[in-house]
Amino acid sequence: MTPSHSDEAAESAPIPGGVAWLFGITGVLITVTLALGSTVCATDASASCPNWPGCYVGRLTPQVHTQPVVEFVHRVISSSIGLFGLASVIVGWIHRRRNRMLLVLPLVALVCALASGVFGMMTIKWGINKFEASLDLLAALISMGAIWRAWFVARHPDSGWHMNTRTRLGLAAAGTLMAGHFLAVLVSGSGSLSRCMGWALFVRGVGDGPVAAWGLQQAVMAIGELLTVAVLVARLRHRVNAWDVLLAVLVVVVLVTGILIAAAGAQESLDVVHAVGTVLILNLVMTGTMRDAQ
Repeated sequence: MTPSHSDEAAESAPIPGGVAWLFGITGVLITVTLALGSTVCATDASASCPNWPGCYVGRLTPQVHTQPVVEFVHRVISSSIGLFGLASVIVGWIHRRRNRMLLVLPLVALVCALASGVFGMMTIKWGINKFEASLDLLAALISMGAIWRAWFVARHPDSGWHMNTRTRLGLAAAGTLMAGHFLAVLVSGSGSLSRCMGWALFVRGVGDGPVAAWGLQQAVMAIGELLTVAVLVARLRHRVNAWDVLLAVLVVVVLVTGILIAAAGAQESLDVVHAVGTVLILNLVMTGTMRDAQ
């Protein structure tokens, strides 16, 4: 069948700038939610809002204390992702003929975000096991990666994925870091920062799993850290970019806070900086790899 003029026009039409803006806002919300989730984990703030969706039975908002406020803000932003994610899918459907990834990627992001939201509700309502918690984190990470890739596609719909040294390193680093975070939730105890997306501290925490499983997770995470440094060096040697400078700063901050925590024990402020820093590092590794692939 010969394509109609309308089909040809749809496949060559420029993508409105608002599409990328919508995907970008959704990506920021998902990234912020992950960062807040790591903060909630590092401060054990989820227990301070024992009801769902409101903070307490008969009261929607929390008392004015740091922990319940952080947890409640985390829930509010998480809830908004559903609306922005749905809008992204609708916009992607409208422009799917231009590039089908404009629909597929936001759809993946929305489904994974909703799955993570359901796990979050289950955690508050009746609790979940470690495997379910690891799936919760994995779904959120996939959601973040998918929507940011959609943002790049919306900005450059005719650009494919080009493999090069930096792209391969970036894919290896992002995949290994994700595997390390996934395993951390499975093997880490309630007193371990590793379950909050922390980098490997090589210090066993309260309730950590068997030594072999814990050692495997720490090794995987350490490999991810080394690959991240390799990615950073490769990018800076190619061209100095503000985002990569930020990545370098975050790597130093996370390593330094990790050393301090390992040496002196858990401290809430350091735990939060360390955990949030690892979320941002993973995001910058992901998005930088997507940029290198264009």
